[in-house]
Amino acid sequence: MSKKIQTSKNIDLTQKLISYLVGGKNVPNLPQDVSFVPFSKSDKKLNQANEELLESLSKEEKPVVIAEEPKANKGSWNIIPINF
Repeated sequence: MSKKIQTSKNIDLTQKLISYLVGGKNVPNLPQDVSFVPFSKSDKKLNQANEELLESLSKEEKPVVIAEEPKANKGSWNIIPINF
């Protein structure tokens, strides 16, 4: 997957995540400078590319979380802290 396609798909997922977080549903207490790496409920190629992104980001000293898209449209995102 090209970086351009990965970025575009991650932006789409991040918009969904932001809507969820702004809605205040099950929002965990997170550091202010946290980076989110979104994982799709159905796009395996994107998730493979994001595994590489996650590995790279987790080596930095900045907090990182995995944000798993819910299987159902009204479900909760699964927020998983990685390095904090």
